[in-house]
Amino acid sequence: MRRVLPLVLVFTAFSPAFAALKKVIILPIINIDKDANFAYLEGSITDSLKERLREKFAFDELAEEKWTLVAEQNFILKDDFHTRTAAMNLGILANQDIVINGGFKPVNKKLAGGKIKSSIHATAHLLDVKKKKTIATIELDLPADSELFTAVGQVADRMEAETRKVIPSKEDAARSGLTAESAPFFSDFSLGLRGGGGVYVSGYAKYFTAQLPALGAILHANMPRFGGLTTELGFTFMGHRLREGNDAAIQQLGASATTANYMASWSLGYRIGLSARWYLEPQLGGGYVMQTTTVTGSGINSTLNNGFPFGRAGLMTGFRVNQLIDLSVSAESLAYVEQGTMTFLPLVLAGVHYKF
Repeated sequence: MRRVLPLVLVFTAFSPAFAALKKVIILPIINIDKDANFAYLEGSITDSLKERLREKFAFDELAEEKWTLVAEQNFILKDDFHTRTAAMNLGILANQDIVINGGFKPVNKKLAGGKIKSSIHATAHLLDVKKKKTIATIELDLPADSELFTAVGQVADRMEAETRKVIPSKEDAARSGLTAESAPFFSDFSLGLRGGGGVYVSGYAKYFTAQLPALGAILHANMPRFGGLTTELGFTFMGHRLREGNDAAIQQLGASATTANYMASWSLGYRIGLSARWYLEPQLGGGYVMQTTTVTGSGINSTLNNGFPFGRAGLMTGFRVNQLIDLSVSAESLAYVEQGTMTFLPLVLAGVHYKF
């Protein structure tokens, strides 16, 4: 008991002061049969539902562009949004608490005497994502005539009544001190492995020839409090050797040298979405390189160590394969000053990134 108590106190100290609001996705109410005569209802019913829930209840609604991106990345089609399976999967992938979805389609019923009565059959679901269960299913037959415009609000009326069971009103939330979760400082961590090559340009380039491959690893994260800002810690290994026929003192002695470069870097970037899967990320940063040079030949067998800072600028192009895997190609340039001489090292690296 004495060992458990300190742990309880630690967790209590770092727990949030207020309970968090429910995280909610409100999906569009889908025109299931794609009947052009009732296409306008998709927006009308959805807007009526959203306005009512936003007016009455306190919840943290996920922005449409965010859940749309999750759906596209995981091949959840809009045509399937009315199904509980698609809505539940989207809620799980987006880490939400509640998903509201539904759909409608025209229905013709044959009455006595051969008359046909047309109506709009609307269905809406209130889903508990964490418990993976349906809280409520609402089914209504709306008149397919001039009364339809006034009947659209019936879906919102029924959903309001069911929502009260799981989401607090704005008044109750204010009394209880409920608040939306603040965005984390870092999110969407990924670990990447990269490989490629580079070439020395200007400065000491006349002395060095880069060796293939250049290998690297990176730890990448988004910074949601600052919009599209990202940060990256990187490590790259690359070797080089003395270029044949230069005037280096080592070659004049008849010796040869190879150098191992261990480069650690930190960069800031800004992610620019090009589509649901493609993105660009310009980056700017710097780091430090440790060099180990081995000199051999003509009776020489020596190891020299050296180190100096460098600047880094790059552009990464990324492709989202799925929710966990990204592929990337980056073009970057390192610049450093050694003994008053500036040398550039452009690199092209391809990589695979795993989100955890």
